[in-house]
Amino acid sequence: MKKLSHTKIISLLLIASLLTISLIALPSHSNAKKKETKRGFPAFIFSANDINGNKIDLANYVGKKLIIVNFWATWCPPCRFELPGLIKLQNIYKDKIQIIGVSLDRSLRDIKNFKENKPNYPIIWDSDNEIAYLYGGIASIPTTFIINKDGKIVERLIGARTFEYFEDTIKKYLPKN
Repeated sequence: MKKLSHTKIISLLLIASLLTISLIALPSHSNAKKKETKRGFPAFIFSANDINGNKIDLANYVGKKLIIVNFWATWCPPCRFELPGLIKLQNIYKDKIQIIGVSLDRSLRDIKNFKENKPNYPIIWDSDNEIAYLYGGIASIPTTFIINKDGKIVERLIGARTFEYFEDTIKKYLPKN
């Protein structure tokens, strides 16, 4: 029988420990599903500067517009896929909705240098993931929250969506004229 070296034993123990910790730390599928379907909870109404230094305060929109908070990053292909739809949505419904992009990029320079489909709505750089944390942690991007005029989360959408999907979804929460 071959003897294992001291280094190999330590490596195997380390790998086994990491696997055990990751399995314990991961929520069960059923718990993740329950969290996903909860609606009607008050949204965290934050205030932060956008990437141009302008103060963005969600409180200014509560009671006036439907708020869409979109967590994304420039390096994320699904985020880039849905960006034209969000831009179109903001253009068409600018009097009824306000989209706020929350970038999880690694640097402010990455966001400012992003040339593909420049957003027509404010972008906040969540450099320390504080806003993401306050929204329950963002495990996957894009993740979009739709907040009604009462300041309650009515939708949590994980993954890229088309303009048509966003439009159909927001129409459920816009006043019928």
